[in-house]
Amino acid sequence: MARIHTRKRGKSGSKRLVLNERPSWIGSDDEIKDQILKLKKDGLSNSMIGIKLRDQYTVPGVRPVLHQKMSKVLEENGIKDGVPEDLSFLIKRYKNVSKHLLLNKKDISNKRGKELIMSKILRLVRYYKRTGRLSKDWSLGRVL
Repeated sequence: MARIHTRKRGKSGSKRLVLNERPSWIGSDDEIKDQILKLKKDGLSNSMIGIKLRDQYTVPGVRPVLHQKMSKVLEENGIKDGVPEDLSFLIKRYKNVSKHLLLNKKDISNKRGKELIMSKILRLVRYYKRTGRLSKDWSLGRVL
């Protein structure tokens, strides 16, 4: 599949693990859910929780083991992010580039990069409004 703003093709990535049966070293579902909640309360993002579970607790993936996404586990326990993680990281990146451009006004390549980041943000906002993960009246002005 091609990248959004270039003519290059993307690099192939590794494939996710498909579990036919549950490995013996993995704890019970309740233990994994408790660990997810504990890590989220410590302030980690969903992707960092997945990395910690993989590296420290030998859980190959939340979805193949629990048969539901991590966001569903968090929603069931009353923890829900206001803005999806990928969108919030793009917004953070946009703010960092904007701050850089205030100090370096002649940095033309980063001006273009800022425009490209904004177009990705707007594309994601449209998608999330369409699928219902963001409310229809959610606006980007509150966040920027």
